[in-house]
Order: sequence, then structure tokens, then C-alpha cells
Amino acid sequence: MTTEKGSVALARPEVRRRSQVLGTQVISQANAARLGVVSEVWADLEARQVLVLGVLEKAFAGSPRFLELRQVTALGQDAILVPSDEVFEDLELEGLSRVVGSEVITEEGIRLGKVKDFEFNSVSGLITGLILSNLGLTFLPGFILSTYLLSADEIVSIGGDRLIVADGAETRLAQLTKGILETLGLGKPSWLVDTGSAPALPRAVDEPAVEENYEEVYDEEYEGEEEEYPEAEPEPQAEAAPPRRPEPAPAAEQPEWEQEYVKAEAPPSEPAPDSAPAAPSSPLDRDPWEENTGEPT
Repeated sequence: MTTEKGSVALARPEVRRRSQVLGTQVISQANAARLGVVSEVWADLEARQVLVLGVLEKAFAGSPRFLELRQVTALGQDAILVPSDEVFEDLELEGLSRVVGSEVITEEGIRLGKVKDFEFNSVSGLITGLILSNLGLTFLPGFILSTYLLSADEIVSIGGDRLIVADGAETRLAQLTKGILETLGLGKPSWLVDTGSAPALPRAVDEPAVEENYEEVYDEEYEGEEEEYPEAEPEPQAEAAPPRRPEPAPAAEQPEWEQEYVKAEAPPSEPAPDSAPAAPSSPLDRDPWEENTGEPT
């Protein structure tokens, strides 16, 4: 099958991945010489088309030479055929991108991941799909981190290393592999993470401008209501009671040993009967000083 550009293409165009093209040998049809291996794929994201292949003469050695995709006559699984060894050119790569590693975000700001790989048509070079993972690392296999396929038609705009896709693109992703981290619950996709499970706590407003605004609105709202109600008359106060005279403090109780001893009076003795003679007084009852009264000494 001959194209308009004169190159022989595959009878059945196939969709190839970047990862499948890397490391593929480039062989000249003129002399069957091995010209090198593909080391990089460059694409125009604005046109969504692969344009240039980087080819190293020896794997992991030297500087790559650039081959335009339109020079390829056949892009097979095991080899890439070119007309001759004169297909390499000095090309400017300004405006071209490797695509891999670009961050993908929806118009709503939902992060879908990073581009790990992409699919393109082996003849026209048109990019048909983007393969996403959480980190976009090409050396991590799919059984570790889950991968998803996103149609290139979802791309809305491109800016640097960031791709903006249509709203709701996360619902149209096709899962290609399920990684072990997702199986263990550690690698859940970002758009499936429930960020609204914890209620948001009220936040105090510290801005003085907002506080002044609130006070002004409050004053305007209640200014009319304050004028409608007359001021309440003060309640009559009860007359103050006259000052109370302090009561004298009770006298301290006198100690028992200081109290005056009062001798109890003896009951009056009954008079002796008249008939009984008076008892003679004993010498002990007489006072010797009375006896000597009036006598000279």
C-alpha cells in the first residue's frame, strides 16, 4: 500500500504505544543495515500527533539522530523500516513534547494523574489515547500502580507539562491494570478519594474589615427597632431602712476563781425554853482580853 508521500505503509495500520516503539531497531531497506534503535518519541501536543523519532546508533551511547515519522516505510513490532541511511536530519524540537510525565487535570480541578505512556497510529502518528498512573513513572509496572486509558479527544487545552481535559473525564476512564497497592487499599485514585467525610470546622474571622462590616450591618438593622420602643421608666426604689444601732457585746463571763465567795447564812436558831437554866460558859468560850478589861496591868 503506497501513501501520498510515496512510502510503503502497513496494509493494516495498527495502534502502537510509545513503550513498544522504544528499543525497536531501525533498518535500512536499501542495504539491510542496522542504523540504530529508537530512544525517544516526540509529539506535537497541539496537533496531537507524533512527528519525530530519536535514534541512537548504539543503545545508551552517543547522541540521538532524528528521524521524521513520515520517512518510515513500515513500523512493525520487531523493526522499523526506512528507505536508506540518509533519512536522518538536523531537526528543531522546539514546540515538541515527550508527553510522558505531563500532569492531567480536569476543568473542575480534579487531578487524574500523570501520563505514563500513550497510544498513536503507526501510520499517521495521531495520538489516540493517554495511559495514566498516579505517579507517571515509566519503570513501574502496571501490577504495582494501576493504569487507566483516557481518550485523546478529552484534551481541552495544553500548557507546558500540564494537560487540561474535559469535566467528568474521570468517569470515562478505562482501567487497564489493577496494581497491588490499590488491591491493598494504599493506591486509591485521587478522584475516588472521599475528601468530604470529615465535616469542616467553623473558622473564626480575624480580618478587621469583616468585623467592621458586621458591626455596620448590625447597627443599620436594629437602629429602627431601638427608636420604636420608649425608654423604660425606672422602678421606684424602696426607702432605705434606718441604720441599726449596734447591740452591746455580751460581757465576758467572769472566771469562777474570781467570783466573790458568798457565805451561806446559817438558819436562825430557836430560843431556848425559859425553864432551862443557862449553861455555864466554858473557859474556852470566854475571851481572855474581856476578863482583864478595866484591870490595871
